[in-house]
Parts: sequence; C-alpha cells; structure tokens
Amino acid sequence: MIRGGLVFALAALALVPAVACHDAPGPVTPPPTEMNVRPATTVTDARANLPPADRGPITGWLRVRGPRIVTPDGNPFHGRGANVHDTRSCDSCSWEPPHVDEVLRRIDTLVDEWHATFVRLLLESYPDRGPDPGRAHYRNLLEDPEYMSDVMRIVGHIGKKRGVYVLISLWHDPTLGPLGWPTERTRTEWKKLAKALRDMPFVMFGLVNEPEKNEDGRLDSEVWTAMNETVLAIRSVEDAGHRHIVTVQGTREWGRVLDYYVAHPITAGGGENVAYETHVYNRPSRFDELVTRPSAKLPVIIGEMGVVNDQNATMFPEDCESLMDLAEKLDVPWLAYTFHTNCPPNLLVEHAGSCGVGVPLQPSPWGRIVKERLARPW
Repeated sequence: MIRGGLVFALAALALVPAVACHDAPGPVTPPPTEMNVRPATTVTDARANLPPADRGPITGWLRVRGPRIVTPDGNPFHGRGANVHDTRSCDSCSWEPPHVDEVLRRIDTLVDEWHATFVRLLLESYPDRGPDPGRAHYRNLLEDPEYMSDVMRIVGHIGKKRGVYVLISLWHDPTLGPLGWPTERTRTEWKKLAKALRDMPFVMFGLVNEPEKNEDGRLDSEVWTAMNETVLAIRSVEDAGHRHIVTVQGTREWGRVLDYYVAHPITAGGGENVAYETHVYNRPSRFDELVTRPSAKLPVIIGEMGVVNDQNATMFPEDCESLMDLAEKLDVPWLAYTFHTNCPPNLLVEHAGSCGVGVPLQPSPWGRIVKERLARPW
C-alpha cells in the first residue's frame, strides 16, 4: 500500500498499486492447478441474498443534509466499523479459488460480534495473472461475471443486517489512472455496479481508493474533474429519487486532503448525496486540517485510520482513539483499517503469508481498541 509517498511493490506485479496503508502481502503458494477451477454460479443480483417476503431492503436510504449524512429518521449517521477485503483479500487469496464464505464469516464477526454498523468493502483486481502458475481470480467486474456474482452475494449478505451500511470501494483496479484517479473505463465499471445495486439503500459508493501524491495541489482541479464525471456516470443509471451516497476521496496525499472540495464541491447531479472521504494516518496536529475544518462545510467520512509508525507515516494507538473521539463529537462516520490477518495495520492477529481461510478471528492490539470502542454507545 501507499501512504505519504511510501511505495511498496507487490511481489507478483511489476507495478505500483494505489491501495491502502501498507503493502499487500506477496503471493502465497497456490494450490494445484486442478483446484483453480471455479464452480459455476448463477447469482447475479444482491436481492437474491436479501431476506424473503418481498425481497425489500430492511435498512433505509441515507441522504446528505447540509454538512452531515443523516439516516431516514433525520438523525446524524453514526456509522462506524472497519474495512473488509473481498475474495482477493489483499492479494493473499487471489492465488486460490474464491472463498466467498470466508468473506461472509469476517463480515459476520465484525458486525454481529464487534457491533460494527458500517463496512467498507474493498474490491481489488489486477491487470494480469502474475507469475506462473498465477492468480486463480484477478479480473475486475467488467471482465469476470463470476466475480461480479460473488460481490453481489457479499453485498446481499450485508443487506440482511438491519441498520448496517456498506461503502463499496474500488480499492485496487486496473482501470484507474497512474495516480489513482478514475478514468472513462472506471466510469463504465461504476455504471455496471451502480445499475446492479440501484435499489439497495444500504449501499454507498466509494469512487477510488486514494488519489496519489499531488502534495502541492497543482492537480486538484484535474482530480476534481475525474471525480465529478464519475459521479455523473453513476447518477445516469440510478432511479429518480433514489440516489446513493457517493464518496469522493481527498485530492492530495493519498486521499487525505479535502481542502479543494470545500471551495469546489462536486456539482454532478446537483451535488446531491455526495460525501467526502479522507484517510487519516497522522498525529493529532493535523486533525483540524484533515477533519474538523472540512467537516464544518462538507459531509465527511473517515474511510481509513490505523496504527502505523514508519519513515512516512506515524499514528499511535492514542492518536487513533483521539480521532475516534473527535469524529464522534463531530458526527463524522469512521472506518478502521483493516479487518484482516495479513494486510497491516491488521485489526486481527497476524497470520502472515497465508490466505487465512478459517483462522481464528482474534483482535490484535489495534483490533482491541476498535472492538472496545464499538461496544460503547455513540
């Protein structure tokens, strides 16, 4: 992952990903080739995994009102939880057949046992199979209908949990530009996904992971244009009166800085139901700049935070707790990074170098902080 100028190379790719806080693990030893055969599936719609009756959702539409996201009853949205990876699992599991049930197990643990009400589902795809024998599944939603079905199944599973919302994020995708911005191909991908989920009110859309670099802000207007056009693409396939919350990510420093949007909010679709996502891996001295000031004008979501201490980023456990305190004081939803055993900063006890299917989902020290926070009322 990339944070504050730090670039880690994925072991299986000769490219630099624009993904989250620290590097994804290298490939694990793949199973025998015959195990890499994907069984056929016919699941094509998240509604197939919703409760019976009329298959209607049990969680209502969120909307933006002023500088806050509000629930159907008009109260501030107090979503908090964690990032969860898809079947590729931070590239730990893409070398095996998809383990959808493992993703569902982790979501169940995060929501039912840790009491999260907000999940950021990280979708990841790669431009090639990697070195022989290569990844078993790696293509994106435009190229792999079975992956699309898996994503629909995961989203539908979250839809069974009353009052729980999911922010679907294109976390790592070959359609993104070299600096992590959405392209025309990304917009095509979002139109496909948004059309499939257009009547799912518990779903939110996170356009990209993190626009990279641009520390001096010279590219802010170009990032804005790419984001605005992508919001417009999503709006073009949505039903009238049912517009999902769409998050656009900070224009600078790997998604951190929201300043440009304060003066230039997104205009696509009249700017309706657009929120602004920041990823904070910083000491409290920057909280005012990154969260407090923009949240006075914009509906802000903290899409990532976590304990990190290296040459490019520093955030101590007590800093994370201070940020949670601040976010809850300001009615800003937050998401911790990440509900994983092998993609630091891990909320779960580390199982390095493995896909981690079936391992105990025990909280790490960072995870204990988050779990204890989720047990408190907000």
